[in-house]
Amino acid sequence: MIAKDPTTVSEPASINSLPDEVLQHILYYVLPRDALLNIQRVSKRLNGLSSEPLLWRYHCRTQFKYWDSKHRIRQKFLGSVGDVDWKNLYMHRQTVDSQTTALLDSILQDQVNRIKKFNFIAEFGYDAKDTLLRQCQTSENAEDVLARRYYATAVLDHVHRSKALAQWAKLGKGEDIPIEKALGAFDLFVLHDQHGDLLEISDLFDDLHTRLRLEYPDLDRFSTRGKALAVVAFLREHNLTGLESDLAYRDLQNNYIGIALQDQDHPSLPLISVSIYCSLARRLGLDARCCGIPNHVHAMVYPSGYETLDGRSILDRADMEPMYLDPFRSDQEVFIENLRHLLGSWGIRPTDFPRYISASTTSSLVLRTSRNILATVHDFRGHGGNTETTGHPTIRLYANPFADMDNAFYSALWANFMLSSPLARSDISNQRQFIPLILERFERLYPMDASLIEQYICPLFNNPSNAEHWELHEALRVVRAADQSPKQVRLRDTRTAQDRVKYKVGQVFRHRRYAYTAVITGWDIECGMNSDWIAHNHVDALSRGRHQSFYHALVEDTSIRYVAEENVEIIEPELPVSLMSLAGRFFKRWDQERRVFVSNIKDEYPED
Repeated sequence: MIAKDPTTVSEPASINSLPDEVLQHILYYVLPRDALLNIQRVSKRLNGLSSEPLLWRYHCRTQFKYWDSKHRIRQKFLGSVGDVDWKNLYMHRQTVDSQTTALLDSILQDQVNRIKKFNFIAEFGYDAKDTLLRQCQTSENAEDVLARRYYATAVLDHVHRSKALAQWAKLGKGEDIPIEKALGAFDLFVLHDQHGDLLEISDLFDDLHTRLRLEYPDLDRFSTRGKALAVVAFLREHNLTGLESDLAYRDLQNNYIGIALQDQDHPSLPLISVSIYCSLARRLGLDARCCGIPNHVHAMVYPSGYETLDGRSILDRADMEPMYLDPFRSDQEVFIENLRHLLGSWGIRPTDFPRYISASTTSSLVLRTSRNILATVHDFRGHGGNTETTGHPTIRLYANPFADMDNAFYSALWANFMLSSPLARSDISNQRQFIPLILERFERLYPMDASLIEQYICPLFNNPSNAEHWELHEALRVVRAADQSPKQVRLRDTRTAQDRVKYKVGQVFRHRRYAYTAVITGWDIECGMNSDWIAHNHVDALSRGRHQSFYHALVEDTSIRYVAEENVEIIEPELPVSLMSLAGRFFKRWDQERRVFVSNIKDEYPED
């Protein structure tokens, strides 16, 4: 055995001695920020290796999930790596991330100019979505968790609504919009930070198409009729259409194509079931359309090319007639005679049958969905918002049920406005009737949508002497002015304020008369409303009248109310669940020890 010379010491390997391939592999594990700020400065060799397009394409693919459509990112990922400046694209996204975060921080810190800040973020489009989603999921331990989640969600909602209205605007101009995108626009109004935007809905259909072909490997050999029946059988077998119970028919969630695809029970109204069918069938190359028969939408599949539904050559016009299907109820073909008999039983004349058994336009399906949403909201309000006794309809989708209802109702109003196009109608009164309803909700709930009002509604009113023009522009002016003006500081620095104002911003209470739960968001030493409001609300009939403190309050149904002190019954709940998704509008977090919300409006009420 030869002994080792203890004086021999092996030199440590230099990083420069490693081949390029090894260094490149190592760089994939280095944080992109370190690669940009540190490694590139070490040497020319490392600068070159850390600037490789493949490396930055990898970071673009793994660091960011959502991209604005202007990038055409899917085509870029599939194309040649050298065709794109991936490093520059990555740096652009990092810039968007930092600017979005800074703007959101500013929104949380100051109540002034929030609309402008919302719009700055919205201009980034989907490039800001990853950042907003991260903020929506802020840790429970964060000092401003409720405010950060609330405003990140509010900005993201505004971005989603912008995308939705862009789809309906194209549809209103006559562009060919896939049915899943036209209806998926409704999902965007209620989506918040959940999965299921327009691109994700399309991906879900692509996945269904793949599964369908795996289950029917010989599908391309089928006739058109065979393919049409295979699609409905596949959907029915996997419970992707219909409802478990007719009792749930009016539930709000049944109106959303994205929710239907993702929910484990896949609930959907007939219109959504048929739209799911048509979206999947079209991926097979079938000419599938929705037939808007009253009360119950059906699917239609037309022959392909010069062949009948069964694959024979077309000999006469009768061979070009479509087949009908009812994916909501059955996997069997519905014969035209049955539909004609049904129409006749409703008193419809045979000469009018063609009108009812022909294909519906995508616009008409969007409008029909909006009417279904309005019907659910009407039923819910008809029960006073209480579904515990009747069981239905239910509203809850993702957040507070009243907030879900507000968002759904807002979407239905916009859909009716956008698709009652003056280009298609000589009389635009039907379109204009929705404007006051949209404006009322804009002023109360969606002031960040000022840019959408200006983009889609203002162009209809370009005559300053017109009363409607004045009212519209005045509403916008008032909202923007309120947003740009610093809040009046309210101090408890007088004996009157100290003696009369008993409660503080952030305290939770139950209304003594109406029993709703709310949180105090502001106060006045005595009633600050005008004489008409005082008379209408019988304030002077209260035991202490108008000369008692009054409180602004955020209620669990999303409304802001003005409550006399004698009607306030302070409570100290373990956790005010019904207010948690709403409270971030005014508060940072819930203080478990003190059982109050921590104010985020100190600029207005610094001593509360």
